[in-house]
Amino acid sequence: MQIEMENKLVDVLAKLRVQAAARRMPLDLYLEQFIEPDSATAGAAVSLEEFDRILDELAALPPGRGSLPADFSRADIYADHD
Repeated sequence: MQIEMENKLVDVLAKLRVQAAARRMPLDLYLEQFIEPDSATAGAAVSLEEFDRILDELAALPPGRGSLPADFSRADIYADHD
């Protein structure tokens, strides 16, 4: 049983390494994506300077990225209402 579990672990780690390599990421950084953020730091406030920097980055996105389709209407919003 112990050897079988170790073999499965080796197989899983090999698959994860391949997936990380396909994304050109080190395995440890790739695995961190699957870990839930620490609840103590998840709701941490950002400084005003950091908030401004984030807004500047969002404003610098190419036009049309993240925008609604050209034919978006009220009917799309209220389609499920009577």
